[in-house]
Amino acid sequence: KVMKEGYWLSHINKMRTLYRKKQSALLAAISKYMPEKVEATGSQSGLHILLTVKSNSTETQLMQAAQNMRIKLYPLSIYYEHHISEEQPRFLVGFGGLTENQINDGIRLLSKAWFG
Repeated sequence: KVMKEGYWLSHINKMRTLYRKKQSALLAAISKYMPEKVEATGSQSGLHILLTVKSNSTETQLMQAAQNMRIKLYPLSIYYEHHISEEQPRFLVGFGGLTENQINDGIRLLSKAWFG
């Protein structure tokens, strides 16, 4: 009955709009606080983006700095079957469960942690 009356489609459309706004907030914060220091890709891939960090720091160093700011990231290396050494560390950054203010504050703090 719920799907037949269009509630499900209405809910899906509402969520798409909400997540599109959150993703825009994330990309705007990255542009504001980390221009030229990271590359954000995967904007068509759901509730996260892939962040490539242009830094001499290792993935481990960047993860520790993020954790010190209480920011949770997912290093791409956890998805490798075998450890692959990359030139530039890459992280999955999720935004689904955060408000736009939390996204902005998180990226501001992450930039401070990584780049001073």
